[in-house]
Parts: sequence; C-alpha cells; structure tokens
Amino acid sequence: MYKVSRTFPCEIDGQMMQCIIIGPQSMDLPSYLLQGEKACGYIYEDGTLTKWYWKGLSVVEGERCLYFDPLPLFPFSDIATRKRDQALTLVRDLARALEALPYSFLDLSSGILPLWRVWGIEDGRLLILPQDLADLFASCSDEETRYFHSSSWVHHGLHQPFTLCDQMTSLLYYAALGFPPFYDKDSREDSFRALPLAYTGIALPQSTVQFIDRTLSLSLTKQRDAVLNKEPQKALSWFLSQTESLQWTLDATETVQSRESLTAIEACASFLNGQHKRAKRRIFWRKKGWLVITIAAVVISVSWFTTTRIQESRKPPYTAGMGPTQIIEAYYDSMNELSLEKMEASLAKGVKNPSSMEVTNLYVTRQTRQAYEGINTQVDPNDWIAEGKPPILRGTFIYGITNLSIEQIGHNRYRATGIMYTPYAYTDEEPEQNITATPVYTYELQQEFSVEMGEKGWYEITDIGNASVQPLEKLMVETYVKNSNTALSQ
Repeated sequence: MYKVSRTFPCEIDGQMMQCIIIGPQSMDLPSYLLQGEKACGYIYEDGTLTKWYWKGLSVVEGERCLYFDPLPLFPFSDIATRKRDQALTLVRDLARALEALPYSFLDLSSGILPLWRVWGIEDGRLLILPQDLADLFASCSDEETRYFHSSSWVHHGLHQPFTLCDQMTSLLYYAALGFPPFYDKDSREDSFRALPLAYTGIALPQSTVQFIDRTLSLSLTKQRDAVLNKEPQKALSWFLSQTESLQWTLDATETVQSRESLTAIEACASFLNGQHKRAKRRIFWRKKGWLVITIAAVVISVSWFTTTRIQESRKPPYTAGMGPTQIIEAYYDSMNELSLEKMEASLAKGVKNPSSMEVTNLYVTRQTRQAYEGINTQVDPNDWIAEGKPPILRGTFIYGITNLSIEQIGHNRYRATGIMYTPYAYTDEEPEQNITATPVYTYELQQEFSVEMGEKGWYEITDIGNASVQPLEKLMVETYVKNSNTALSQ
C-alpha cells in the first residue's frame, strides 16, 4: 500500500554490509548532503543511547543504497504488519528514545519525526538515523513516498509541545488499522478528524481504543493542560504515563487493510460519507476566489468611505475630555458596537487600527442581513451574559470584549486585558457540524496602547499593539429559529 525503503545484506568491497535503498541509480544526489563529516545516528536499548555511523553510498542492482556494518533492521512501518503484535512496546520504546535524544538531533521544524528516520532492530533495539540521511531520503523519493513518511503524520493546529505525543498516538492508530489517521486528504480537509477506532470494531481493549481516539481529538486547552509548555521531547513523559497500563491484543499480519474497506461497517460508512461531503464543501469555498475578491472590495470601499469622513470632520471627537483609561474603554465599546467610525475617533491621525478589517467585515455582514432580512445578526457578549446566556437566533453571531480591565504599565503606556468572544477560530480548530448550535470562540486578550495629549487639547491613542490572544474555550451556543419566544429574539 505504501512505498517503504527495503533493507538487505550485501557484500561491498569484500566486506558484508547492510544496505538501505535510497532511490534509483538515475537519481542525482544533492552534493551538499555528501560533503563534510558524517553525522551520527543513535541506537537505543533499555534507556541507553549509543552513537552509530554509516559507512557510505553504493549502487546495488541499479539502486542507490546507503550501507553500514551488518545490522538486522526492519522498517518501523512494519508495526502495521509483521510487527503488529509488538506495536505498543515499539512505540513506547521510540518515545523513550526520543525523550533521551539531544534536542538539536531531532530537528522538529515540521513538528514530527519522519518515519524513514526510525528503524527497528530484530533484537529489540531501535535505530534513529541523523537528519542529513532523512534529507537524503526526502530528496530521492517520489511524492507518494515523501507523503507517507513525513507529511501524512503532520497534524496542524496542535499545541506545539504536544506534537510528538500526537505522532506517537498516530503510530498506534496506524498499527491498529494499517493507515495513518490523517493520511486521507478528506480527513485533513475535515479539520483533521480521524475515523474513530471505536467505529471499526478493532480487537483492542476499550481503554486502548478510547485513549487513541481521545488523544487524536484533544482540544488545544486539554493539550496545554496535559503537557503545559514543555519541549516536545520532554512532553513525551505524558504519553508514556498514559500508555503504561494499556494492553495491546492484535496479532501480526502480512497485509494491511485500506480505509475504503471499512465502508462495509455501517458506522464507518456513515462517518466517511459525511467527512467526504464536509471536505468537498471546504475545498469548494476555499477555491471560490471571486467571493474573497468581492468581500475585499466591499471592505476596502467601506473602510475608505468611513476613514475619509473622519479625516474631513473638523468637529472634536466624542472622546474629547476623556482620560486615557476612558479613551481605551471607548475604543473597545466601539469595537463591541462594530462602529469603525467611533473607534477611529479615539485615534490620533495616522494611527493604524489593527482591528479595522475584522470590524468592517462583520459590520458589512450585519448591515447586509439587516437590510435584506430585517434582523441584527450581532449579539454583544455582555448583553448575552447578562441575559443568562440564552439560545441565540440561528444565523447570528456573538462578538465583542467582556471583563475589560486596564492598567498603566509605563509613561503614557497602558495594557488592556479582557475576554474576546468571536465567531472566528484564530487557530485551525473548526466548529462541530451542528445545525442546532453555533460555535463561539473565547480568548484571553491582551493589548498595549500609547495615549498622549494631542495638539488640539484632548487625549488620543497614538499607538496600538497587535492583540495577543490565548485560546480559552470553544462554546457551542444553542440556536432557535426566527419568531421563537426567546430572550434575545427581540
């Protein structure tokens, strides 16, 4: 199903060596990878790391090969076939090895360890190849092989310290079903939703199935709670502790099943069909470039119109006479009202408003719906909370700042802190497919301002820093259809 490098013994220059195929003889090798001192790999055994060095490159039967002293290797991808019965042990050993390796050795720029860097040894040890050999494999492999060994294990939108824990869990999923959880493009387009193991009837204990399914779908908040801000390697201690008591009851096999074969199971078929539809919708809207251009044109036009009016106005702004703290409060009150004009009134001439595009976009949406449907699509979170967080009208959104506090942090410098409610996910998280509820994302917001006395005799905001937002919680707010007798329906 997947292209995996083959390893075999071979006599080279009169000595028996072990070889790993890199690619066809016709493939040109990048010269920069062959220069200088060879980087070492590591062999892991029972908590001990031993340096390992390769000998050189040779051509064997038309294949370009890496060779080294004899070592009975097998590809780590065999955990889905002939090493399937040992998968949990092998993955936990890999986690221990990665935990002990030097941080500079791993090169986690992509968040994961490419699979072709990991090889099993028949006596139970593991071999982790250096990064320069991984680059060699990558440069000599076709797109399908590179995707299986590297890209298919990358899970976007994760808390960065959690990435290796996620990959170790993905390896267990792969060992169980025979394909990586996010290998299929539909799963990646569908906000990285893996087909749940629980739907497949796999012959694993329920606790093992639940751990794998739960870990691959953890929210950012729970990932952060699990590993805090440790380095990805050190965070593997969480994975090891969580899997210590798990049992693995699958037998070795010679073949792997395909994702499509699981459509014979009703629960899997229902999930995969729904996922395919969601993925198609997402691709469709992403490619609908004309819509983006139209919205951008409207936003620019509205921004130009409102900015021009403010610049032409000679009247004192409504914020004239306010103190620095009141000015900042007025800025956020205007943001809650989606009033770009009022926001700009508190700014000194030429000061860039980092929220202008977002506010304008939501303002256009609200006013368009107001004109054509007669409804106000925006709900101020302060009003919503005061009402007891009732259901909201279907098609509306909650947007604004609550719990605002402002402190002076220096001469003319202030820091505002609050809770941001928005219909947008500022990360890669996507809302649940639920027609009776709408997602509301909450973030802890911090933003710094400079407020100074202007030439005309009133305080003005002279600088606004970009907002720092930290995810708090995703709320699924119940909705109702128009004309229902609900608190916020008026």
